[in-house]
Amino acid sequence: MTNNYKLSSIMSSLKLDRVDILKSYKFVDKKITQDDVDDILREPSDEKFILLSAEGFEKFLNGFIVYKRGPSDKKVKKKKIYFSNNIILKKLKIALDLKDEDIVAIFKKDGLEITKSQLTAYFRRDGHINYRKCSDSLLKRFIKGMNI
Repeated sequence: MTNNYKLSSIMSSLKLDRVDILKSYKFVDKKITQDDVDDILREPSDEKFILLSAEGFEKFLNGFIVYKRGPSDKKVKKKKIYFSNNIILKKLKIALDLKDEDIVAIFKKDGLEITKSQLTAYFRRDGHINYRKCSDSLLKRFIKGMNI
């Protein structure tokens, strides 16, 4: 599942338009233009299609958090981490101000029964004994559950 697909799925699920995407990006990347956003959201067969990198998608998610919740007073230390579906799930949780119960309910809407303790395994640090990798299909079900 490409980052472009993940972005467009989140966009349709949360009923965001291209302006919302651009505003989210503008919080973290002042150089991005509407044309860049349009090229990211094109079909892969289009000659102007731009493949969205993990770094580019992470910029969107960071900007989306600021867009939805406002700027933070905290100084965030930039550390290089492996970008994964777990990080996407965590950043969506933060941006949408979701509690664990809300996420369990979202999964339930898509027909997936998940307990709170199972859910916390996806938010653990990679390398933790109880860490679980969030698969593409699990992320898809979460995004689909948000849409429902």
